[in-house]
Amino acid sequence: MRRQGSTTAVAIALGSLMGACGGAEQADTGGTGGVHGTGGGGSTSGSSAASGGGSKATTSNASSGSPASSTTGGGNASSATSSATSSGATSASATSGTTGASSSSTSSGRTSSASGSAAATTSAAATTSASASSSAAASSSASSSGSTCSGPVGVISGPLSTGVVFMDNTGQRVNAHGGGIIKVGDTFYLHGEFFLSTTTDNDFNGFSMYSSKDLATWKNEGIILPQQASGQLGPARKGERPHIIQCPSTGEFVLYAHAASEDYQTDREVVYATSATVNGKYAFKGSLENAGGTIAAHSDMSAYADSTGAYVVTESGHVYTLAADCHSWLSDKSFNAVNGDSGGSESPTVFKAGSTYYWIGSYKTGWRANNNFYSTAPAMTGPWTYQGFVAPVTDPTNDLSDQRTWLSQSTWVQPVVGCQGTTFLYWGDHWDGNQDTTAPGKHNNLAGYVFQPLVFTGTKISMPTYETTWKLDVGAGTWSQ
Repeated sequence: MRRQGSTTAVAIALGSLMGACGGAEQADTGGTGGVHGTGGGGSTSGSSAASGGGSKATTSNASSGSPASSTTGGGNASSATSSATSSGATSASATSGTTGASSSSTSSGRTSSASGSAAATTSAAATTSASASSSAAASSSASSSGSTCSGPVGVISGPLSTGVVFMDNTGQRVNAHGGGIIKVGDTFYLHGEFFLSTTTDNDFNGFSMYSSKDLATWKNEGIILPQQASGQLGPARKGERPHIIQCPSTGEFVLYAHAASEDYQTDREVVYATSATVNGKYAFKGSLENAGGTIAAHSDMSAYADSTGAYVVTESGHVYTLAADCHSWLSDKSFNAVNGDSGGSESPTVFKAGSTYYWIGSYKTGWRANNNFYSTAPAMTGPWTYQGFVAPVTDPTNDLSDQRTWLSQSTWVQPVVGCQGTTFLYWGDHWDGNQDTTAPGKHNNLAGYVFQPLVFTGTKISMPTYETTWKLDVGAGTWSQ
């Protein structure tokens, strides 16, 4: 994931995290796809800086079946997989939180959520709170049809030079990267790699989780999968790209990741862990294999599930169709088209809008930002067609340009489905020192987040400008400046 060609990954160090996991949560009723977001910024670095311009987002009905065309600054698209109503209701939700580098607490400790044993298929409502410095308040207004639309509004803000610096409910930096987001009930659960501030070896230290109602204010849920005593995710090992789905046929929450030797070459494989609750402690199960015991021997990967099934996708264009229990794989197909002109992509993420599947990938430039690109298909199993870059590219050879997907590397896209439409939130990681061509990524406990709304024009997607500060109305499923 963090290598350049076949070289070893650049070492990194990240900040400490503690806290127990658990808590009964309401199970998601559908398949779990994902989206990741990027944060707006107030200042820029490098040779150029895009301003967050554009008109207020044009809303679209989330059940219309295909993404709506949007102008620059828009970005709301509809999805055939959404469950939002078609009443066209408007929302006047109150702002629930603003992100920023300042902390509301100086406490270095971590809160722990109450443990729980509720199964994933129960209907217990999620009770996690947003950041202690914000309140998730929302007001609603009646639409012309008499229906209402309410939900929190998150304000996402941060400079292009660093990305968004999210702070959790204890006043500490959110420290979960290279992962995904899963929505259960009315709560979003962000999970990713946890980096220590005391080392620069990039070895596995655990996967962390945070919860939010508005995708802007975050509660620390703790380490959901810690370093193991030995083995694939033990000491002196790599563990990256955690992605959680809820298995469509069982309701179980399954976390997939990749494990590797320290050189990323001696061995590498997709592994998995399971939990009855989304924010519980995940039990490590080992390699993801087929019935014959063949592993999925890949590095960077992601996972996706919907009504058609569950899948693991990997670097360089492989799609593994999973068995009904999501504990093994049935088939492996590869699609060179998703690699574009790269010869082999990394940091894959897949999502669906309307009847179209999207695959975003990154060039293999280690811990540096680059020009992420995307492909489309009518089904997860293809055929996939390369479409081009996600963000503007003036000079593809400029390794220091601010345009390199707004200084990020893709990891997730989250559909935010509301009563007026669906906003597809891109999450890219702003790795520490990602404008450095020699040794980026040494202190990724300081890595930021690029949370940006994707703009749809027909079935084309883009992030034409960097939105420095913008609002996400979770109830409406819309965004605005």
